Amino acid sequence: MQIISDVGNYDENSRTGKLRQDLHSDSNFVANDLSEMPIIDLDVYLRASRKGNNPGDFSDHVNLECQKVAECFHKFGILLIRDPRVDMEQNEEYIDLMEEYFEKTGEMFYNGEKVDDIKAEWMYQVGATPEFIEKARDHSELIKSRNFAAEDMPASPLKPVSDAKWRYMWKIGKRPMGAADDFP
Repeated sequence: MQIISDVGNYDENSRTGKLRQDLHSDSNFVANDLSEMPIIDLDVYLRASRKGNNPGDFSDHVNLECQKVAECFHKFGILLIRDPRVDMEQNEEYIDLMEEYFEKTGEMFYNGEKVDDIKAEWMYQVGATPEFIEKARDHSELIKSRNFAAEDMPASPLKPVSDAKWRYMWKIGKRPMGAADDFP
């Protein structure tokens, strides 16, 4: 995969130039509005990898999807992926389960009831964390000290705000020997 990083130095008639134009056409333009974020089609990668292609042999369509990945990480920091291997019925069941859990947990929390899954004493590193508890670190002074060019400045607000979402953390995988693992 070739990442096109210098917008000003490409030949519009080259394959790379065409990919850049396609990516920034009206139908594919990545805006800061999440509703306009493109969906990455994982099937394109899966079909190409099944054929045993080397990255240099990927089609323009695969390279365009790669460009969308790079642009999404650059503009949004996240990806929206369509994976043909995911059973959408199971996905919907999981989403419904999560919505039900957070609705009931939030209702208990906002009614002043004790919620066993909220563990402030463990710095919310296990269990549920209510909204507006966490806040990202403030890196504004560091960013100012770096004297970035205008085009290299972070797109996110410099002063962090409290996180407006609930989340749930749990242990994943086998724990290494000797790990501090006395979480409830």
